[in-house]
Amino acid sequence: MGGLFRAPKPVIIPPPPAPTPAVAPPTPEQAGQQTQAEARSRAARGLEGTIATSDRGVLAPLPRVARKSLLGE
Repeated sequence: MGGLFRAPKPVIIPPPPAPTPAVAPPTPEQAGQQTQAEARSRAARGLEGTIATSDRGVLAPLPRVARKSLLGE
């Protein structure tokens, strides 16, 4: 019966990761500059990010066009 059962392989547990060094929080001046830079970039891409529509706009009705009712007309 020694061939039917095998001893389980040992589970290898990896060591815990090394702690990361603490990063100093930004100064209020740096935080203000970063906020202003984000606002400028958001404002610059705001115009480009709008949806371009045709001259009739989104809510204007479609022009009336004679439509075919049967194939071959």
